[in-house]
Amino acid sequence: MMSDFLSRPIWQQYLIIMMLSVTVVLIGYFLFIQDIKQQIEQQANLYHEKKAEIELLESKLRRYQASKESLLSLISENELALAFESNRLKLISFKRYQAESTVNWDIQLHGQFADFISLISSFDDNYYYLDFQNLKITNQETYLQITFTLSFKEELE
Repeated sequence: MMSDFLSRPIWQQYLIIMMLSVTVVLIGYFLFIQDIKQQIEQQANLYHEKKAEIELLESKLRRYQASKESLLSLISENELALAFESNRLKLISFKRYQAESTVNWDIQLHGQFADFISLISSFDDNYYYLDFQNLKITNQETYLQITFTLSFKEELE
């Protein structure tokens, strides 16, 4: 085959070489274009995912801000008791009293520090805004005694 190629006139040799070169360049160019298209599609998908994530976070922020404005309706005694139970904290005492424009809950718990931190983070994850006051943690022999007051602003209707 090589001898057949070399026996052709020089202009045909150049033409064949140029055609092969142009073909290789075009194939490479189209593969390059295809790769760029795939990268653009991946970036577009990533952009849409991030945009959806941002919208979700914005809605969570709006819920958090709205819930921060109406504190008394955020959590009930039952929800609080369930949160204590799910975080392995034992409710020792609970006292509810009202002073002027606030409602206060005095709470005393027994449990471990890690469980108390887990309780606080679960409130944060559920977008509860709780005003902790007079937090005292004392170490007993096998548990911690945790005492605090939750203060809620009374809603005006």
